[in-house]
Amino acid sequence: MLTNTFLHIPYVNESTEKKIWSNNINCWDDFLTNDCNLKNSELIRKFLVLSKDRHEKKDHEFFASKLPSKYHWRAYEDFKDSCCFLDIETTGLSKHNDDITTIGIFDGKKSKVFVNGIDMHEFKDEIKKYSMIVTFNGATFDIPFIKNKFPDVEFNQFHADLRFVLRRLGFSGGLKNIERELGIARESDLSHLTGRDAIKLWYKYKYNQDAQALDTLIRYNIEDIENLKTLMDMSYSKLKKININS
Repeated sequence: MLTNTFLHIPYVNESTEKKIWSNNINCWDDFLTNDCNLKNSELIRKFLVLSKDRHEKKDHEFFASKLPSKYHWRAYEDFKDSCCFLDIETTGLSKHNDDITTIGIFDGKKSKVFVNGIDMHEFKDEIKKYSMIVTFNGATFDIPFIKNKFPDVEFNQFHADLRFVLRRLGFSGGLKNIERELGIARESDLSHLTGRDAIKLWYKYKYNQDAQALDTLIRYNIEDIENLKTLMDMSYSKLKKININS
């Protein structure tokens, strides 16, 4: 839906974008091939020529830096092949006093989990591969936590936070509650686990060298990230219909 979007253009706000769409101009090419009697039409036209060039070159930084963050979900279809689903587990809620225990990344096909004290240093190179990140509550928790622990990691990707994306569709509450509401099942031995359990599993592994506890924690993290894709696919499809038909 990125090529239907005009909000990354200077002087274009939500009202202006809706006005453009109401004139049966639904995408960049429509605007460039039709007369549109709008203030700043020429500026918009010039910016769209630049946008088409940046889009062809898959320049995610260009769009991510200009499009308001709450609309980053619109880039999903265009950058799906370079999108990752991310979730962290921690020893607590304070990015200053607590540690990240695992960072899970799912690229849509394969999951990787980076573990504190084992291979977490490899996360820095991994995250550079992606043009888009999808999280749940990542804007206020996961990303700030990671930035605090990895201050040299530059997050210049699109970031779709499903907590807020799903809210636009009428879903609220925690990730697992929304999953249950939508009928998304988890493995039976993981379905009852919570964030507190994830902390207990970590300490069980760390202090008792319990490999099974670490395995359970990793599987728990993987279910989080893989379910994010299911939620993002559903959310994008529904929101695209709502926006195009509005």
